[in-house]
Amino acid sequence: MKKLILIFFLTCTLISCSKDDDNQKQLSGTYMLMDVYCFCGFDPAIDFNNFKLNFVEGKNQLVLENPTEDYSYIGGSGTYNYAIDGDVITVNGMSFKYKMDGDNLTLGFLDDPQLADDELTLIYKKN
Repeated sequence: MKKLILIFFLTCTLISCSKDDDNQKQLSGTYMLMDVYCFCGFDPAIDFNNFKLNFVEGKNQLVLENPTEDYSYIGGSGTYNYAIDGDVITVNGMSFKYKMDGDNLTLGFLDDPQLADDELTLIYKKN
């Protein structure tokens, strides 16, 4: 009986391991912005590849590179702390639902449903 209880607790412990740890391992390295979907205007000739996210290994920090401050979807160039809660990442006071699909990272801004013009989806590809 003691062995069954021990196996039960070990199984529960393994199952309850934080999914955040797995997500944070996935969020490492440098990602280049590939596309933006929003109710916002931008120059059609803009090269999104110059916008980068670099997740600092072993820290809850990312380095954001914006070649122009005219288009700062998350914030200006600099280093930011981030927090992960399930499939939500919060950076610079903004929360995004994120999804990893291979080398692609999709950030969907958790918008205010009362506002029609704050929709924002950012598509990044791991470099």
